[in-house]
Amino acid sequence: MRFSMLGNMTVSPADGEIILVRRRKHRQLLATLLLSADVPVPGHRLTQALWDDAPPPSADRNLKTYIYALRRLLSPEAPRSAPIKTHGTGYLIELHGGELDLLTFRDHVRRGRRAARDDSAETACHHLEYALDLWRGEPLQDARGSLWLDEAARRLAEERLGAVEELVELQLGMGRHVEAVARLRPEAAAHPLNERLWGRLMHALHLSGDRPAALRAYEQLRKTLAEEAGLDPGEAIRELHRSILAAGSTNSAAHVPGGSTNSATSVPSGSAVPVPDPAGPPSPDGAAPPRQLPRDLTGFVGRVEELVRLRSLLAPWDGARPHHVVAITGAPGSGKSALAVRAAHAVAGFFPGGQLYANLHGATPGIRRLEPLDVLGRFLRDLGTPPHAVPDDVDQAAAMWRSLLHGRQTLVVLDDAADLAQIRPLLSVPEGNAILATSRESFALVDDCVRMWIGRLRRAEAAAMFAKLVGAERAAMDARATGRLLDLCGGLPLAVGIVGARLANRPGWAVSALVERLEDERRRLHELEAGDVAVRSSLAVSYDLLSGGTSLDRTAARALRLIGMLEVPDVTPYVVAALLDGPVELAERALERLVDAHLVECDEPGRYRLHDLVRLFAREQAIQEDPESRLGGLGRALEAYTATARTAMKLSGQQRSITVPELEIGAAPAPLSSGEQAYEWLKRERANLLSAASQGIASSEEKAVRLGFTLALEIFWHLHSAGSRADLLTIAHQLAATGELMGDREVESIGRYHLAIAFVLSYRHSDAALHFEKLLALSRELSDPHGEQRALGGLAHTHIAMSRYQEAIRYAEAQQDTCRLLGYRVGEQYAMSMIGWAYQGLGELDQARTVLERALTEYRESTTVTQEGWLFETLGDVHLELEDPVSAKTCYERGLTIVRAAKMPVAEPHFLLGLARSCRLLGELDRTADYLAQTLALSRATGNDVVEQEALEEEKAVLAARGT
Repeated sequence: MRFSMLGNMTVSPADGEIILVRRRKHRQLLATLLLSADVPVPGHRLTQALWDDAPPPSADRNLKTYIYALRRLLSPEAPRSAPIKTHGTGYLIELHGGELDLLTFRDHVRRGRRAARDDSAETACHHLEYALDLWRGEPLQDARGSLWLDEAARRLAEERLGAVEELVELQLGMGRHVEAVARLRPEAAAHPLNERLWGRLMHALHLSGDRPAALRAYEQLRKTLAEEAGLDPGEAIRELHRSILAAGSTNSAAHVPGGSTNSATSVPSGSAVPVPDPAGPPSPDGAAPPRQLPRDLTGFVGRVEELVRLRSLLAPWDGARPHHVVAITGAPGSGKSALAVRAAHAVAGFFPGGQLYANLHGATPGIRRLEPLDVLGRFLRDLGTPPHAVPDDVDQAAAMWRSLLHGRQTLVVLDDAADLAQIRPLLSVPEGNAILATSRESFALVDDCVRMWIGRLRRAEAAAMFAKLVGAERAAMDARATGRLLDLCGGLPLAVGIVGARLANRPGWAVSALVERLEDERRRLHELEAGDVAVRSSLAVSYDLLSGGTSLDRTAARALRLIGMLEVPDVTPYVVAALLDGPVELAERALERLVDAHLVECDEPGRYRLHDLVRLFAREQAIQEDPESRLGGLGRALEAYTATARTAMKLSGQQRSITVPELEIGAAPAPLSSGEQAYEWLKRERANLLSAASQGIASSEEKAVRLGFTLALEIFWHLHSAGSRADLLTIAHQLAATGELMGDREVESIGRYHLAIAFVLSYRHSDAALHFEKLLALSRELSDPHGEQRALGGLAHTHIAMSRYQEAIRYAEAQQDTCRLLGYRVGEQYAMSMIGWAYQGLGELDQARTVLERALTEYRESTTVTQEGWLFETLGDVHLELEDPVSAKTCYERGLTIVRAAKMPVAEPHFLLGLARSCRLLGELDRTADYLAQTLALSRATGNDVVEQEALEEEKAVLAARGT
């Protein structure tokens, strides 16, 4: 389990689904415990953190309730196993390594300081940058509100600022002035009156060669101090200003108050990090070594961990020989080339034999890729071989290549390799030389090769890159629009670079203007173009290589097109097999081929997803190349989802809709062998099932519409059981609209019934009654007695909920008569339970108890799990009103057992509340408090506001019973 407090409070268990801590008091309590992780926190400290110096009379009791609620949140199945432990009169939270971002931050800051003391500046920078990347905003952002927590947040912010200043000092000492400026700009903007920060920014700007910007920074500080504080800058900052003025346009060091005075090229004295001459000594034969690296990008940001690892491989810290072959792989547009060039420049001085570079054009649109002999010939000539002596045979040229490199210590950068075959003849080089290659392929078959995969940019890295391109002030002017723009780019460096370039060339545009254009999925790829650079063309090269490749490559290309048409978060080989209309084994091989080509991402075994921009590209290709088969693929995927959902609902024992239309399903379900496995499948696939059903319903093809409709019905009661009310209402509205759009009255009847049920389950009884009345009229029009009895039962339920009991009894009796004629005993039992419930509302409790007990005994063989559980709940309520808490408690316990076995967490709060009331009347107040805590936790987790309010009222009754 991972806890995050360096920003909004979040809790993420091992399965990756974020646990929502909805109540502020719970977040404040959790934050207070985490601030003292593994150390007991006394009760009075927790009380102060929650209520300052004005706790309510029930503070101790409330604290226990909050603790229990947190334990239930962190460990729903076994609250006692939650990491929050009781310790005397206080509590502590037990954590393991890496579970709290604050502790990880502090650990890396300590490591950075230790490395700085050991004169390992590069390592120190790595640790400090890693620590600062953990921050996602202001600390304890959604847990503040008390003086104690506000002060804790202020101290955390000071800790972070101290780490920033230490990192900047190291960067300035190592000559990384541009990186220091990028780090300081947002910090200075966030602290407009902090003279120390502004002094460091002025110093860094001056060292980077931007003297005018350094002087402008001083003027901005001076103006802000005068306007907001009525002060002039201090003597130290004025002295720095004079030093910069006196230094002219040179990069000589100027004294910065409280900071470093290292020159532009120096490192901390006594540094253990060797900084060789970038030009290097001459090559062994006396000729000037080749220096072919492209210019390092000044706008390069981030990728700190990757750069540290590349440096350790190419120029090991212990002076060992460089690694033989290092390959940087990643998706199109992920910044492989920029990273390789930055790393090559960083280690260039360790290769006295020079640096060779070749762009192999493996993925350059419109340019023929270089053949191995082309590259070998060029490099041999660069190393001094006369043109006429260069062999025209690949093997001979490779042998000469190895001979010339012997003893040279040369770094060879092979950029943008199409595949392994393109560079294989160049890879076998003598020890002391190193190959740094970039490719979209995985290079899994290269011997003695270290492969480094790079993915999306972190949010902070993408923001820094964008700010460099358009200017920090412009990027910060509309932070929300900037954030959304970066989201639309999906962390892809190429996309961020393109939007940055477009805005830089359009100074009159607001960031929000480009966001509005990118929001339209149909034109997003068109907007991600700048000159001859485009996301679409970059993706097209990888796709074209697959389309024209082997049989497996072509299958992978087709799979990509079909996945792009499916609007689901991720897919499994089983679903892709349905899309391809082929075996699962072939689908898995095709998916793995797409992973190797970095067109599909695989975060966990067996689950694959597309980057949003790749999905749009794949959809374009499907529309162009497979306008007919893409619809067939959607139908096959819907069949696969529906077949497995049907099987899972049966296996897991959950209530199923009795109105699912008969529809021929040709697909076999995914293999599920137990109820537990089936329930987990439904839970894991819930988002995919919802998206697939919605896509089917919205399709222009009738078969896809009917399949989407059927799939939605199959998962309808699972959504209710899981407490997904918002999803339930969304899908119910789509069901209700389907029949009208199709002109199919039977489908309309089914859809309207489920919309009415969704309103009932959301406590919107008047809306439900309206749709049940329409369903009743429609069913009579269609001569559908089953639809009629469902409508009558629904009207009975809603009228009871609206306290119209006599009308409810009439509707229930009409339902009972209809069901007797049909021989439908489930409906008869339901009608009898409604009559009993209505008698309860009328205050005729003995009659209500008699009717409800009859409903339980006479129809036991035909009852449903949901109905039986509900009967026990209602009978328990009647016993409570008859002042028989013992019988009531028995009913609630039996009902709770039933709904837990059926995995219906949404129903549990009703029974827990009943148990709390029963225990209070029996004088068992401690058990009452326990049941109430469970009720509140579960009702909030499932979004049941009605039960939550009832539980809060019950808390007051408990306090009265205790005499407090």
